[in-house]
Amino acid sequence: MKTFQLRNTRPESGERGSDEDRYSVSACPACESIQIGAPIERCTAEHAAAHFCPPWRNADRYERLRQSITKLWGGNTCVIRQCSACGFAFGDPFVGGDEEFYSILHEQHGYPAWRWDYDFAFREVLALLPQGRLLEIGAGEGVFLKHLGPRWKAFAVEASDTTRALLQQNGISVFPNLGEATRCHAASFDVVAMFQVLEHIAPFHEVLKLCHALLRPGGRLIVTVPACEAMLLQPKITGEHDMPPNHINKFTALSLDIAMRAAGFCVLQTSYEPWSLGKVSSSIYGRVHADSVDPSTFAAKVYSLQNRKLRIPFLAIAGALS
Repeated sequence: MKTFQLRNTRPESGERGSDEDRYSVSACPACESIQIGAPIERCTAEHAAAHFCPPWRNADRYERLRQSITKLWGGNTCVIRQCSACGFAFGDPFVGGDEEFYSILHEQHGYPAWRWDYDFAFREVLALLPQGRLLEIGAGEGVFLKHLGPRWKAFAVEASDTTRALLQQNGISVFPNLGEATRCHAASFDVVAMFQVLEHIAPFHEVLKLCHALLRPGGRLIVTVPACEAMLLQPKITGEHDMPPNHINKFTALSLDIAMRAAGFCVLQTSYEPWSLGKVSSSIYGRVHADSVDPSTFAAKVYSLQNRKLRIPFLAIAGALS
C-alpha cells in the first residue's frame, strides 16, 4: 500500500499565496516523485461552494456546501499542484468529497444519461466476451447496467441509499461499499467498470487494488477519467474551474498507467474520447455556468427561473451570448 509523507507548512519561498495555504502532500500521489511544483490554482471554500451553488440561487444550500468543504479541507483554502514527473495534478489538501458533500451536491444535479464511455465498453470489451459477471463501481441509477442484456449478471457498488433502492428494483445486486463487495465476491468478476469515478477518490491506489482482488484471472478493468490536460485548460477556455473537492485527481495517461501497474494490472489499451458536437455543447454549458456565479449576468437571471421548461430556451440564448 502506498503512503504519502504529510507536512503542514506555509508557502515555500518565492510562492505567492494566502497565509491559509497548507501543503499536506510532499510526494506525488500517483508516482511518488517529489517533483511537485508551486500551486497552479487556488480557491477558497466560498469560491468552491459558489461554483457548485451560488448563494443567490440557494443561500441555505450554498452555506451547507461551504461548511462541508471547510470541514473536508480542515481550513478555508485548497490549491491545485502538479507533478512534473508524471503530470498528475491534484488538490491539496488531498481529500475528496464525502457522503455529506455529495448528498448536498446531488440535491440539484442528477446522474448523466448515455455517454461515449458506455459505447466504448460495449465495443472494446463486452463484445469480445460471451457472457459473465460485471460489477460497476459508482453505478448511479444504473443507466449502463440496465443495457447489459441477459448474457451478463449485473452487480453494483453505490453509496447512496436512494440509488441503491433504484438499482435493486431493476434486479441488480448492490453493495454499499467496495470492501463488502470484495469480502463477498473476491476473484469472481469477469469485468469491473468505473466510469468517471476514480477522479473523485483520494485513496485511488487502494480502490484499484480492491478491483484487482475482485477480478478473476484474466478479468478486465474498464476505467474512464477526464484528461488532466483538458481539466487544466478548461478554465482558460470556458472560465469554469474543475473544482475540488469534487474532482480531487487529474490523471494524465502516464500517471494513470503508473497507478494501474502498481495495483497489478497490465494496461491493454488507452483511448481518448473523439471530438464531437456534444463536447462543444458541454463547453458552452460550462461557459454559461461560469457566468451564472455573478448574479448580475444574463446567465444568472436565466438560472433564477424556477420553471425548467421555460429555462431551457433561455439557456440556449445565454450560450449564444457567451
